[in-house]
Amino acid sequence: MIVTKNWIAKNYAKFNELYFNGSLPQIQFVVNRSKHSWGMAYFNYDFPNDTIIPTKIAISNYYDSPEEVKIQTLLHEMIHIADYTFHPEHFIHNGRRVTGRQYDAHGYWFKAEAKRISKKSGYKVANHVTKEEMNASSLSERSKENLRRKENNALICAVTGDNGVIFYFKTDVYKVNIVKDTINRLHWYRFNNVKNVKFYRFNDPKLVEIRSCGKSIRGWYTDRMGLMNYLKNIKATEVYV
Repeated sequence: MIVTKNWIAKNYAKFNELYFNGSLPQIQFVVNRSKHSWGMAYFNYDFPNDTIIPTKIAISNYYDSPEEVKIQTLLHEMIHIADYTFHPEHFIHNGRRVTGRQYDAHGYWFKAEAKRISKKSGYKVANHVTKEEMNASSLSERSKENLRRKENNALICAVTGDNGVIFYFKTDVYKVNIVKDTINRLHWYRFNNVKNVKFYRFNDPKLVEIRSCGKSIRGWYTDRMGLMNYLKNIKATEVYV
């Protein structure tokens, strides 16, 4: 299923009463498409009062999951909200932030609460996304469309210097003009002048996920043979943009 803000708000209120005696605060709810975080609980530091203020929960729709998985994600984040609410000292002490080395937000306190709620609710609340949850989930239609768009628009740009040295990096069709301007203004310490700039479409899912360069550029130096071998491996074809 794909969750909505209303779904999160409704279930937050329900589970707040069932498992937290209605003691969790009113917060905001956000739906996003984060690939790396299935859910996230947020707070703000209140340094003058040596405490923190829980602010919101975000649930990702990057994956289309059974409702049970979405509920387990929400309960996981609600435990964090409870931690922020009842134990701000876990995160701030004497006006200073507590580091991750000093307190593990998924450590003993979280695990005890997850065990309590799992036993009471029948859901399996874990301190991380489980293999079962991953196997039960698939890319949402929106995520599939975004991935297709990224694959169709991704490019490799190869900048060849007057001495044959080549610098290449990943970008996309939306940043071509920005990239050209960036190339013109940069000082290329491995060669004096830019001989030519070429763009290539390619087929490499992992490379697609790398950040697209634009105003700043990060990539790799090689020579002509190295570039040809690399382009062959990713099934690249030159395009004129």
